[in-house]
Amino acid sequence: MFLLFSRRLPPAFQEDEVLKEGILYAPVNGKVALVNEGVVHGRYGNNLTEIVIVSSWWREHGIYFPLKAEIIDLAYQGGKGHFRYFYKSIFSNEQPRNPSLSLGMRCVNNIAIGIDFYKCLMGMWPRVRVIPGDKGKAQVNLGFFGLGGTTVLYLPENYEILVKEGLDIVAGQAIVANLKDVKKVEA
Repeated sequence: MFLLFSRRLPPAFQEDEVLKEGILYAPVNGKVALVNEGVVHGRYGNNLTEIVIVSSWWREHGIYFPLKAEIIDLAYQGGKGHFRYFYKSIFSNEQPRNPSLSLGMRCVNNIAIGIDFYKCLMGMWPRVRVIPGDKGKAQVNLGFFGLGGTTVLYLPENYEILVKEGLDIVAGQAIVANLKDVKKVEA
């Protein structure tokens, strides 16, 4: 039974050899629960768009780079988890949030994004295989979030959000956002 719930399934996609600059893919499998604009986050900045993704316990639980980026911040934090389907009480109120893991990234255009992972009471701690300074390509696995939980993306205002609440997304395949003004940048 444990092996069934902690399995790691490879994603069913072929990496595009010519990834378009500025596209942000889904970092985890799940359902878009909330999309909030004008959010202030102590670590990632002001006037952000917050995208809350709830991952169920029966889907694949890999964590993937959402875009070609460098890890600039990584912080594990203690605290209790929350039940993944009670997300509205946590992300609607002005109460302090305590994510299990915070991950900051900077893409080649020098734009920073943030990802917070919230452990579910019935789930496992998120595990990543990266440290600050590591670089990765879009759609590449960077960790594992056993039995799922809640993942929150924090994007600056220069991203156009392409998902809506209630949409099922697939890690590494679903396009979550796109840069509004994409300039050709040499890597």
